[in-house]
Amino acid sequence: MTLEEYFHIIENLLEHHWAILENQIDYIEFSEWRGKIDGRIVLLGESYIDFYEKVQIVNKTVIIERYSYQYMRLIDGSQIFRYDNYPNHPGISSPFHHKHTSKGVIQLEAAPKLVEIIQEAVLHMY
Repeated sequence: MTLEEYFHIIENLLEHHWAILENQIDYIEFSEWRGKIDGRIVLLGESYIDFYEKVQIVNKTVIIERYSYQYMRLIDGSQIFRYDNYPNHPGISSPFHHKHTSKGVIQLEAAPKLVEIIQEAVLHMY
């Protein structure tokens, strides 16, 4: 897969998912193999996801080096959950995948995919 193909997959997901009202996304290519995506996805149910992915393509495989997916309510700006891999939390070890909830921070074995974040957000709507 190329960086351009990955960006196209994300763009198609955001344009065709039934729960997405609108999106404001920036796609930036640092090189043919490195780039980033960031922006906001506005969902049904008066909520949104702010997200960031720093991406590298290695041997036609997408490697998400850094990410943050934050699901929020529009009404009061409260955070429902956030996933990221920033190495700044006590008790979280490499590769630093973790989820923030109202109950605390949970270490994960692998990074979630954007489509999984959207699906989890949909579950919180109802």
